[in-house]
Amino acid sequence: MKSIHRLLARLVGRRREELAVAGPTRIYVRRIPAGAVLDLEHYLSTVITSLADEFMDELQEIADDRAITTVHDGYKPEELLVERLCERIGYTIPLYGEEVTRLADRLRAVAPKPRIPRQRAEGGAAA
Repeated sequence: MKSIHRLLARLVGRRREELAVAGPTRIYVRRIPAGAVLDLEHYLSTVITSLADEFMDELQEIADDRAITTVHDGYKPEELLVERLCERIGYTIPLYGEEVTRLADRLRAVAPKPRIPRQRAEGGAAA
């Protein structure tokens, strides 16, 4: 029965209870056997769309240069573009007010439980 629910969740999309942060950027959290996965689709799709609008001409120019260049001279114009893109994107996602607590609570909820060694679980007595 659980596999049917998981399949339906994948077909329908994210389950509501996975939403950890509602805004300004939606972040979903999903449990995996070894920990958790942060779903940043909302953030990335917003960033990629705005970057494509802003840098499309430069990206096309780099693609055109690569298509006609037969010998690589060591100059990589895409490295400069990547630096500019990283500056534009930044390396952080803002969380405000209660969203910080909601994300922390959701991560704690999906965190794997620590394993207690058998000897400690039995009160420390050696068999």
